[in-house]
Formats: sequence, structure tokens, C-alpha cells
Amino acid sequence: MSNYGWRPHIESALALSLGSLFKAGALRVGAMTSGSWQWSRDGKQVACIGYCATLNTVDGELRLSYTFKHNGESKDIICTVRLSSVPLNYGGRRWYMHCPCTGRRALKLYKFGGIEKFCSRTAIRPQPTYASQRTGGSDRIIAQRWNLRRKMGDEFSDLFGEPYKPKGMHWRTFQRYADRDAELERRGGGYLSRLLNRIQKYG
Repeated sequence: MSNYGWRPHIESALALSLGSLFKAGALRVGAMTSGSWQWSRDGKQVACIGYCATLNTVDGELRLSYTFKHNGESKDIICTVRLSSVPLNYGGRRWYMHCPCTGRRALKLYKFGGIEKFCSRTAIRPQPTYASQRTGGSDRIIAQRWNLRRKMGDEFSDLFGEPYKPKGMHWRTFQRYADRDAELERRGGGYLSRLLNRIQKYG
């Protein structure tokens, strides 16, 4: 894909998930389906496309139709997505979409405002960033420490001390969480020290 001179944010793209399409009945093995697919944010529709799909038992095709608007101009787009599947050891098949730009298999395709077609994340240059990647080092560590506490079911402690051991958790499991928290705390202290050194140097 071309470099449009901007760093795309993955959260700003329209995401087309193969799992969601199957779950909603938009894709069905051995059937032809058609309809519209919508995206909503905060309860409001933000985008809508048409689709038409044909699947046999091992492969198929998904055709997406929509209007691409860029620099004040509109263009009708038909984006064809190849579908394939591989057999699983325990029966059934695992399905994939193929990126229209690279041909590589993917479970999700994305549509960014400045690009005509849906494509896989790896097809974009430069690579899209996630919200966590745009968070500063110390902020990211703080978020990881809070996530660690939520994961272990600790609803009482803060980040100024060790995690609280929830009732029923084995001590060995708790110690593993506590060690990880201590490691993150040390890394956070390193970020803070470097920040203070910069302030003292240039302040």
C-alpha cells in the first residue's frame, strides 16, 4: 500500500471481522447471501456497506460495495475478497479472508479513510498503531499494573503497595502476580528517574 504521509490509528478504521460475519449469518457455508453491514459508535451509525457472498464447502467469495469519498470526490467501489478454508484435525474447517491487496490470509480486514479497499493490517504502510502504542512509557506501565490487579480480582489495593491477595487464590499464584507487579514498578521507576534527569538537565 502507498504511504499517504500519515500514521493510521487502527481504532479509527472500519473493522470487518470474519467471525462476526459468520455469527450474524452474513456468511453461510453452502449458501449465497446478501444484504448490508453497518458500523455504529456511541449508538449512532457511522458507516454502511452492501455485501454479496457465495460459499461452497471449502472456499468462496465476498463482494463489498460502497462509496469511497476522498478529497471531495466520490467513487463507487466493488471490493472482492477471496475466502478459503483449511481442515481441522478434530473436524470442521477454519475459514479465512484473503487481503485484496496482498492476498495473505486474515481474520479481519480494515478500511481506512484514505484507502479505497478493505485490507489486512499488515498491508498498510506505515503500520497502523494501537492506542496502547501511543501511550507514554510510564502511563503504559501504570495501565498494565491496573490490568494485572483486575485480572487477579484485586479490588482493594492501589499502586503504592503490593497487590491484595483475593480470598481463595493460591499463594503460589498470588506470588506470581506480585512478582510481575514488582517488575513493572521497577520499570516505572526507571522511566520516572530518566524524566527527572531530563527536567534537571534542561529545566
